[in-house]
Amino acid sequence: MNKHYYVKIAGIYCAHCRTVISSFIKKADLDADIKISGNIAKIKSDKLSDTEIIQAVTQAGYTTKSKWICSSFNKWKFFQILEFAGFALLIFLLRLILKSLLGYDILNVIPVIDTKLTFAGLLLAGFLTSFHCIGMCGAINLAVSKNSRKSLLYNGGRIFCYTAIGFFAGLFGKTISINQSLLCVIILLLSLFMIFLGFSMAGFFSVNFNHFSLPSKLKTSSVFLTGFLNGFMPCTPLITMQLYAVSTASPFKGAFAMLLFGLGTLPLMLGFSFVQNFLGGKKALLQKILAVFILLMGLAMFLRGLTGLGINTGSTDSNLKKWKTAQINSEKTEQKIEINLSYDGYEDFAVQEGIPVTLIINAEEDYITGCNNRVISNDFDFDVTLVPGKNEICFLPDKNGTFIYSCWMYMLKNKIYVYEE
Repeated sequence: MNKHYYVKIAGIYCAHCRTVISSFIKKADLDADIKISGNIAKIKSDKLSDTEIIQAVTQAGYTTKSKWICSSFNKWKFFQILEFAGFALLIFLLRLILKSLLGYDILNVIPVIDTKLTFAGLLLAGFLTSFHCIGMCGAINLAVSKNSRKSLLYNGGRIFCYTAIGFFAGLFGKTISINQSLLCVIILLLSLFMIFLGFSMAGFFSVNFNHFSLPSKLKTSSVFLTGFLNGFMPCTPLITMQLYAVSTASPFKGAFAMLLFGLGTLPLMLGFSFVQNFLGGKKALLQKILAVFILLMGLAMFLRGLTGLGINTGSTDSNLKKWKTAQINSEKTEQKIEINLSYDGYEDFAVQEGIPVTLIINAEEDYITGCNNRVISNDFDFDVTLVPGKNEICFLPDKNGTFIYSCWMYMLKNKIYVYEE
């Protein structure tokens, strides 16, 4: 009678990992029935023991332990949920601490193009992804990178491919951005797909992309071309960044984002052999960090899409004493409010319903970026590109309530509170 084993395996990155693990277990028992979902292997076998399963997984290059093998799937599903909830709680607490101490919201800056934080965000995404690349593309990397020159050619081809794809992804995003509502719907759909991929990388379920393999001649005959073709591999983090490039709605910003992402992967890919030995059992933890990063990006994009559709996702305090309020002239024919531009966005302010508003945005040249340089409001129908100095925006607040105005990417958003007389 077949025994049922549910085995947690550390270091699973993709469908290829699952294929390799299954093949090694099959060597130990040809009749074994193996199904791997996320990082949990379900094995039916009347021959295998716990020790033999551990040996097979270890020989395949992955990690499991006797305490990770049990006869009940529910235990590991509960463990996964608990572990993921712990990561989510840490991120939530980090967000609260940074926001209260520094006024810095991590969900507004993962990543924002052309700010100092952009470079860090995109390079970090690439750096974390490179641990995934080592697991998925390591064999190809070793096959072609016989010396430093070939290693640079291979990685140069790979990054060139990333940049080219980013250009066309951004161009597609620009095409659909002509209609702001359509762009927001696309952003919402892309964000949901990114969240789906993040949960897959966290090990909750599997996304089985067809594994990409290169013709053997290319692996040695054309190193740069091999690297270029490597850029088309169905890799979860790479697909995530390509989706982000679409959301930039700019071919140059999309290309720039993918270039930075590719450069972030470079250090570990160049030092592959050293890193492979150094990492040991740490790859599983880094995989989870990458999954959380992708989920954060998906959540940030989801909030952007909601903002663009006019859905306010934040809380509002209607106490006017806490709002920066526009000054109304004695004839009540105009009200003025002056705010300052920063890397993190604009400012919240309050105006009275029914009186024309002159909004003045003071924009220092050093604070204008490719994201915050264009400010829009779908509710009050303004769309203005900022220049250094004072920028005047006129609109009529013809309805009361709390409304969002934001950058054109819906990443940096602030509130306009319209109160009744």
